[in-house]
Amino acid sequence: MKQLWIAIFVAGTVAVAGAQNKTSSQSQSSSNRPRRIAMHVGGFDLAPGAASANQIGGASRGVSNSGPVSLYAPHKGQAYTLRPSFWWQGDANGKYKFHLQDLQGGLSWDREVTGTSMNYPADAPPLEPGHTYQWQIESESSLFGPPAPSAVIVVLPAAERTQIKADEAKFQGASEQNAIDRAQVFYNHRLWYDTVMAYNKLIAKYPGDAKLVKMRDALYEQLPATRKLAAEDMAHSK
Repeated sequence: MKQLWIAIFVAGTVAVAGAQNKTSSQSQSSSNRPRRIAMHVGGFDLAPGAASANQIGGASRGVSNSGPVSLYAPHKGQAYTLRPSFWWQGDANGKYKFHLQDLQGGLSWDREVTGTSMNYPADAPPLEPGHTYQWQIESESSLFGPPAPSAVIVVLPAAERTQIKADEAKFQGASEQNAIDRAQVFYNHRLWYDTVMAYNKLIAKYPGDAKLVKMRDALYEQLPATRKLAAEDMAHSK
């Protein structure tokens, strides 16, 4: 009996040691992988249960590496800027029709666009505080099927804009840290369009700063519509 207990004890010790070595090995392997910055970003999408803006509007009838058109946006997102930027999946050389509609009546604006992004131009009527808009992209090529489902953008009303302007004013100056802090203000207020615009501007200005790419990656990871972009950012930040 004594010999049996000794055998059990030895076997148990070996098993524990093996498990510890395995855990240590897994931990070491995990430490070598790129890590996302932990960010709680719930609240960027005001209508998370809506039909996905990243769904395909119809089956693609052609062959393309870029795939059918889909919007890189929340179903319903907020903006502080009156001239936001818009992004979508598609053909970088493709031609598209961009449509913006004020859901409260008034503005209905269209523009022919080449590529997969558009900065709302200075020659277009600015968006109005407190108004809600719907935007949509349609490819000129029938190969991509019907337009992707539209997305809604809510421009903050005057009272909320005053607070954000005051918060942003605390970080004036051209330094990288001030720009990061201003982006954080938009992030804290859950302003999807402004936050992405701020990160894009930072990354363009400081292309070698992997930390900035990881910050944007953590943001993109939160929406089904932009997880493809998150994966691309992670690959570039290694």
